[in-house]
Amino acid sequence: MRPRDERPDGAEPGEAASGGATPGGPALGGASSGGVGPANRGSRNRRPSPGVGSILLIDLLALMIVVASAPATWLWLDSSHPSPIAAGGATPGGQSSPLAPGASVVPSGSSDASAVASGLNAASAGPSPKLVYGDGTWATVESLPRAEWGSGSAVLRDGRVLVAGGALAASSNSATDSVSIYDPATGHWSAATHMLQPRAYPMVVTLDDGSVLAAGGSRNLQPLDTAERYYPENGTWVAAGRLNVPRTQGTLTLLADGRVLAAGGGMEGSPGWASTASAEIFDPKTGVWSLASPMSVTRAYHTATLLGNGEVLVAGGATTYNGTHGTVIREAEIYNPRSNSWRSASRMAAARYADAAALLPGGRVLVAGGWSLTTNDDPSLASAEIYDPATNAWTVTGSLGDARGSLAMAGLPDGRVLAIAGVDPAYRVLASTEIYDSVLGTWQGTGRLPVALERPAMGILPDGRVLVAGGAIDATAGHVTAVCAVYSARPPR
Repeated sequence: MRPRDERPDGAEPGEAASGGATPGGPALGGASSGGVGPANRGSRNRRPSPGVGSILLIDLLALMIVVASAPATWLWLDSSHPSPIAAGGATPGGQSSPLAPGASVVPSGSSDASAVASGLNAASAGPSPKLVYGDGTWATVESLPRAEWGSGSAVLRDGRVLVAGGALAASSNSATDSVSIYDPATGHWSAATHMLQPRAYPMVVTLDDGSVLAAGGSRNLQPLDTAERYYPENGTWVAAGRLNVPRTQGTLTLLADGRVLAAGGGMEGSPGWASTASAEIFDPKTGVWSLASPMSVTRAYHTATLLGNGEVLVAGGATTYNGTHGTVIREAEIYNPRSNSWRSASRMAAARYADAAALLPGGRVLVAGGWSLTTNDDPSLASAEIYDPATNAWTVTGSLGDARGSLAMAGLPDGRVLAIAGVDPAYRVLASTEIYDSVLGTWQGTGRLPVALERPAMGILPDGRVLVAGGAIDATAGHVTAVCAVYSARPPR
């Protein structure tokens, strides 16, 4: 049996900060106002000129002071240099991150690491962090403060991962307003200010100004129309307008101009619901949600991917769910934010919902896994396919090694894609993960999670490692976990 309530969505990585100073220290190569040595010689007061002999004596003494103080001056200046990058890689703030045994660091600009998976080039993506490679295993890290699943997640500008909301049990009757932040520099979680209201399965995205938008979701088996915004600089949540349509299991996509597109989602609570075709736009500058042109079909549990040209590809999803019967679609369409219009794209090879998507280098979109029916005896899909915006065509690619629905998927900064956990055709939750090589078009099994999971919260760390947090440990979400783990991929071949 599948959970009769909604399922959670995933999130996008954020940016890493940069800086030339060590924490609490002076800027690289600089000298403080209280420093010693040549840097402060020009600031001394001078008396009226004495005789020539006195001048020579004074200059000789000054030279002796400079020579004597040079070693101390060098040591002080050297302490202002950032320490060499340890095996853990650099995180924002200059500190090293805890790593799994055997991990190594490879510069993202080297021949062993390609452009970031989002399709941005190095110039538009800003300073590239060093990528951490390991032995393709998951390392257990500090657990969440509480067991939960269906949480929203977002990567903050400083590289920390925010996990918000979720459910403490199988349904949104147990929705929580709790918020936790993981710091990869320390490997620890800290509690943050609670959200304004409990929400399971919130839609979450990091905005251009570094704040985090959380919208919709579900509580007490009903979709929500509220939204709120988290400001990391002061740790506060503020109301962010109201959606025009309550929705859960829809998608939020950050557009190139900084606005946010909300599309689709469920309109009614469990055990039966109908999807919506509505879409709307949130403007962070005004805090207002405005209705956009609707999609051509209703859908929830679909995927939405920002393309390289600023348009959004929406694919698949379920139109209705009534316990054991519903409709899953192959239809895909593309939203143009400049004209506020949708156009049809080619249909997928397979109808699928509760699947996952990732943008590949070059701008194509990989879609994998999911289910093609909403009945409780429908097997999970192993198939995967790729959409090419240049040809408006889907091409079947290599299948997953393990069929999996309700999976999570992460586009790694080196262009590969990691498929994480999910539910297999026998409705057992998976601990296996596998990695997709877009050059070879094949999947290869990689490390196993510490526990089998369905839809954990997820974040891609600035160094390319992947964090998963919490999740359900059985297919009905009757049991949830607080376990967290970090994955370090093997270097590309």
